[in-house]
Amino acid sequence: MKTIALIAQKGGVGKTTLAVNLAVAAGIPTVLFDLDPQESAVMWADRRQSDSPHVEFLTERRLPDGLKAAEQGKYDLAIIDTPPAAGPQALTAAQSANLVLIPCRPSLVDLDAIRRTATLIKSAGVPAFVVFNAAPHSATTLLEDARAIAEGAGLAACPIILRERSAYRASWPIGRTVIEAEPDSKAAQEMIELKDWILAQLQGCSPEVVQQQTDETQRQQEVAVP
Repeated sequence: MKTIALIAQKGGVGKTTLAVNLAVAAGIPTVLFDLDPQESAVMWADRRQSDSPHVEFLTERRLPDGLKAAEQGKYDLAIIDTPPAAGPQALTAAQSANLVLIPCRPSLVDLDAIRRTATLIKSAGVPAFVVFNAAPHSATTLLEDARAIAEGAGLAACPIILRERSAYRASWPIGRTVIEAEPDSKAAQEMIELKDWILAQLQGCSPEVVQQQTDETQRQQEVAVP
């Protein structure tokens, strides 16, 4: 079983929305552990009224046991959603993960907040990528600047950009995801691309190979920009 942790110092960056969308998009037996006391992912699952993905609230002290039980329960993927703080829950999640995702809006306020997250990630020694989320549709320069700031904090940027899409707001209240509610939408396409990229990183690639793939995808996206 592979494990992904979503960590962000700042709230409102779409961390839980990304967690539930990835859990469904993965297409494999997935468990989502909600470490946030607000239990937003759990409430989403209650509205969903479905056993898949399995969503469960845990404290950081119970997380190791929860992950062990999930692996014994034949889950292929575990996703850990954490509170909006670089605290003990985030550190425990990072130390338990194969890969950390740091959702971040491409704004100075949000980018300033990832510096503390970067310090936590470095202490955990786990591969991590910033995922730019809710990006404006025409924001090439903004994203270039955001990527430079993230890299300046010692964090690599995921080459897949999630744009601001109404599909996320529409699907959340009914306990669905963008690939279920609007499968032909651009939001669904972006989520599938992100899912494919993440699963590729979890296949045991070395950090060098991962970076080469990231650079190549980034170059392809830059060429595609008119």
